[in-house]
Amino acid sequence: MKTKILLFLALLFSKLTFSQELKTFGKGYTKGVSVNASSNSNSGIKTLLGTGFLPNAKASSRFLSQATLGPTFQEINTLQTQGIEAWLDQQLSLPPQFNLKNYVQSLHQYAFDSLHAANPIDYQTIEDVFVDDWVFDVAWFQGNMTAADRLRWRVSLALSEIFVTSRISAFDNNPYALASYYDMLNKNAFGNYRSLIDSISYHPAMAVYLTYMNNHATDTLATYPGSPTKKQVFPDENYAREIMQLFSIGLYKLNNNGTEMRDANNQLIPTYNNNDIAGLAKVFTGLSWSHSRYLGDNSNVNDLSYTKRLKFFPMDSSDKYIRSWITNPANWRIVYGHEPGSKTFLGQTIPSRPVQQGEQDIQDALNIIFNHPNVGPFISRRLIQHLVTSNPSSEFIDRVATVFNNNGQGVRGDLKAVIRAILLDPEARDCCAEKETNVYGHLRSPFLRYMNIVKGLNLHATNGIYRNVMYDLYDRIEQKPLNSPSVFNFYQPGYVPDGPVQAAGKVAPEFQMLNSLSFANYMNAVHRWVISNDPLEFWGLFSNETYKPDQEPRFDLTSEYTLAKTNRLREFLDKYNLILAQGRIKPENMSIIENVLKTMPMDYETNGDPDPTLADRKLRMGIFLILISPDYLINR
Repeated sequence: MKTKILLFLALLFSKLTFSQELKTFGKGYTKGVSVNASSNSNSGIKTLLGTGFLPNAKASSRFLSQATLGPTFQEINTLQTQGIEAWLDQQLSLPPQFNLKNYVQSLHQYAFDSLHAANPIDYQTIEDVFVDDWVFDVAWFQGNMTAADRLRWRVSLALSEIFVTSRISAFDNNPYALASYYDMLNKNAFGNYRSLIDSISYHPAMAVYLTYMNNHATDTLATYPGSPTKKQVFPDENYAREIMQLFSIGLYKLNNNGTEMRDANNQLIPTYNNNDIAGLAKVFTGLSWSHSRYLGDNSNVNDLSYTKRLKFFPMDSSDKYIRSWITNPANWRIVYGHEPGSKTFLGQTIPSRPVQQGEQDIQDALNIIFNHPNVGPFISRRLIQHLVTSNPSSEFIDRVATVFNNNGQGVRGDLKAVIRAILLDPEARDCCAEKETNVYGHLRSPFLRYMNIVKGLNLHATNGIYRNVMYDLYDRIEQKPLNSPSVFNFYQPGYVPDGPVQAAGKVAPEFQMLNSLSFANYMNAVHRWVISNDPLEFWGLFSNETYKPDQEPRFDLTSEYTLAKTNRLREFLDKYNLILAQGRIKPENMSIIENVLKTMPMDYETNGDPDPTLADRKLRMGIFLILISPDYLINR
């Protein structure tokens, strides 16, 4: 076996020519090639794929930079002995390890208990205590810093920026809505895409954000007690449009490899039109929750209805409203019910059925979307862009979309198989990144850089509590979970900046957030986080809460002080180049950083150790310079 492996490794990058036709194998190219192993194992093909081998330190760091929100030094070392595939198997088998809604509720209960004990008259029930949206941020950060399912959190962040729901313009700053939605993403991250879009469609956070809560049937006369006029109304089309454009099939018909189809006139072929939007909008009618009064109602900001699936209210065409007995029998709740009749979109017709069976319309519509041939390449490209590279090759997309279409066991939409296929793809694992190195990889988004820092510098709270409201963080970098300025995310997947990327015909989505001001803000933020050692922002849950310094952990570099010696600076820089930049900072740039640090003063104690204050300052400056270097910012 050893002799055969050496033979194939020797041929790994060979190119053979037969009859003027160039044939390439190795580095992931295995078409028409089989490899037999003397052990009769079917894994011999891995000698050409590059998978199955234990990664070195740089390959470990690079993989973890794609599969987590930032590797630690310990994780990099562990992966070198565990192996990538074993790590993936372990992570994909983990159930969700943290429930954000429960954590929000526990903080809410803690605030109530404290206020009630001090003032039982004003605070008699938990509803008397308001909790703001930053409580969700605290829960999110706590979960990310403590949960073992590291891959799930990376995938869920990607999903949150594809299936966008945002607190901006919605929810009245309700942390329960945000926490419940994110729990839903965590739950579905390794499930099936069909279950994911079902959960999204029935989630009240999405229904409020994209305004199909209490969506009304066509031609319903909006009459209710006190109504000044009677109006002709039509179903809200917001969600119908976005579920197609942004969540499933996109604007134009695609080949399985993600390239756009063309008609006989070489024009792009739209996937849907306004009639399709109108037809699908009729499907998403009659969804509400028990106490809502009107379109988009979310009157009780602490109400746990945000954590429950929407209810289906069929009614019939003669029943325009229904009394709400939840709070006051005199209050009328306007519910328009489900659209009767057939619904046609994407070339298919959902049959007419009694409105009492109208919920089947929703399931039929989701099945039509799920089985559209665009979904595989569309979702595959989006996930690859978030995890690996902004410009995946058509071959990369085709391989992943093929897994989406069939996971090998006849199952369509298996996200666990899709994530595995993305992270193990030869193009993802090619540590040399020789393909189009000028445009390969992606710019790390500002929030991902922040998480790289808190993980890479091993932020640790002795009591295990991380209360980080991320308010100043967002003010500086304009990004944090579920706070997108629009349904199109913080940046669009097809964004093209001027310059070499445009000239190459490529895209660079995260560059939409990059300009001279945003980069200056980022550098100032890194200075605060690293140099000033202020990476978290602690707020009190209620007035007069006792300040807890141990809930504001800092970066502790004490164990690294000996590396501040002039003759060991490169050792220190190499370590953090590995942790933060996957060892990608060019030698000439490393030399520049090293020379800057050598100019900084350094005194030594009588035992020969560096002065702690000066050593700390020097090491933090080294990390700061790594974090603002172009080689770090672009993750290849």
